[in-house]
Amino acid sequence: MEQKQIKQTITTLQTLDAVARAYTEISSSRMKKTRGLVLSSREFLAALDEIFREVRTSYRRQVLSFAKRTGKKQPLTFLAHNGKTVAVFISANTGLYGDLIQRTLYAFLEELKQPEVEVTVVGRLGLSLFLEKEPNRPYTYFDFPDYGVDADKMAAVVAHLVPYEEIHAYYGKFQSVMRQSPALFNISAETQSLVGGQERAEVIKYLFEPTLEDILTFFETEMFASLLEQVMREGQLAKFAARMRAMDEATQNIKKVLAHAQLERLRITHAAANRKQLNALPALLRWGGENGRK
Repeated sequence: MEQKQIKQTITTLQTLDAVARAYTEISSSRMKKTRGLVLSSREFLAALDEIFREVRTSYRRQVLSFAKRTGKKQPLTFLAHNGKTVAVFISANTGLYGDLIQRTLYAFLEELKQPEVEVTVVGRLGLSLFLEKEPNRPYTYFDFPDYGVDADKMAAVVAHLVPYEEIHAYYGKFQSVMRQSPALFNISAETQSLVGGQERAEVIKYLFEPTLEDILTFFETEMFASLLEQVMREGQLAKFAARMRAMDEATQNIKKVLAHAQLERLRITHAAANRKQLNALPALLRWGGENGRK
């Protein structure tokens, strides 16, 4: 390798190192902010569920009456459903997230072995990966930012998914800064109106305007949108942690290659200096001989 080539290589490696460090800092900052939003959203969902369970307990007879009239078993849902199942691949728009998106795709593709399952893909990178594996499978695609939640795009995703009886969302889940893994979150007509918990023993009376049915419909819709948004944010949190880890690994690899390149530059520099000395030796010998004869 020539001196000019090794200098270019070192410059390129130093640039890559700076880029990797910048990505690491940005990912760290966004991960911290997203983690705070995820935790606050969990508190919101818990409070929303608490109110819903109070309503259900307080007006259990009315809910049972609705169930008898519609022929549905509890938990009752007032939203219209199409009886179909959809698998949702929540991916990313860009790369540099390590292998998290790829591993999530493999989990998603396992469910697609069932031909009756419909497909929804969120994120440009996910769409590209999906089409490589399933080029002939019908799908619905939504663009969505890798950071933050776009209200309009979120509303479009919710409007598309809410009619389904079963929604299986595949996304990356944050375990720790060093560990993120594919996860599956199920939202169904039987569960989307609740996030768990026991009915309250204490009965609290509520006055509803306009009707109890309208209020319960609102709760179901709000629960659905909030749960889906929570999944999106959980996925973003995992992606930023995965990018931090990937960039940290890249930085370590760059350091190793850069150290080797710098040693190579020193070797080339020393070799060039040795050649100059060897080339100068005959002239020195001739000059010494001439002086000796004088």
